[in-house]
Amino acid sequence: MDVRPELSEPCEDRDFAEWHQGCPWCAVWVVMLEDAALEQALRQARARLGDALLPRYARQPHITLAYRGLCQGEAVHAAQEYDAQALRADVALLQKLKQQPFAVQVAGANSFTTVPYLSVKGDVPALQRLHAALVPEEPAPGWRYLPHVTIGHYAKQRPLSEMLKPLQALGQGLPEITVTQLALARYASAEIAGPLTLEGVFELDTGRYVAAPDALWRDLT
Repeated sequence: MDVRPELSEPCEDRDFAEWHQGCPWCAVWVVMLEDAALEQALRQARARLGDALLPRYARQPHITLAYRGLCQGEAVHAAQEYDAQALRADVALLQKLKQQPFAVQVAGANSFTTVPYLSVKGDVPALQRLHAALVPEEPAPGWRYLPHVTIGHYAKQRPLSEMLKPLQALGQGLPEITVTQLALARYASAEIAGPLTLEGVFELDTGRYVAAPDALWRDLT
């Protein structure tokens, strides 16, 4: 029997205007991970994969909890999927869930077909609980949430096993990170790998949502 290896899928570094239709931002709930050792591991991973990845990935280290969709703040846009009303509902849901601070640890490398990543261990049930609350219905049959930290986007089609070889043992021994807040972030919809902009934070211990100074939605009352 001919068993062919699973291959990476190259990503296009372009403006997917047919998706966002001019709506400038896309919102996501994430756990931001500020740790020097983790940032160093990600830099090493990108250097080892070299031109197998798209040349730029500006997103800060994070674990995605839930995709929320296209947004434009208070202005109305035909393609908009997320607004202040949806944010209020998310905050009320998180307050009801009462998830307390928890710890996660980033570990060894693995890969989806489109992106390599560092896996997450530790209190993954907390991440699963938060995701399930925010996304009660998964987007496609058979789809499952797998917490991870993206390394970059593939630029070439190669066997995944070949892509993972340079990453062996990378990410081992990283410290635990205590998660005390969730972040609502947004990224420019025209940038496939642009940085995350903080919209606001939800404090796990107090259940309070605090908007960033330049947030699209500053007043949720």
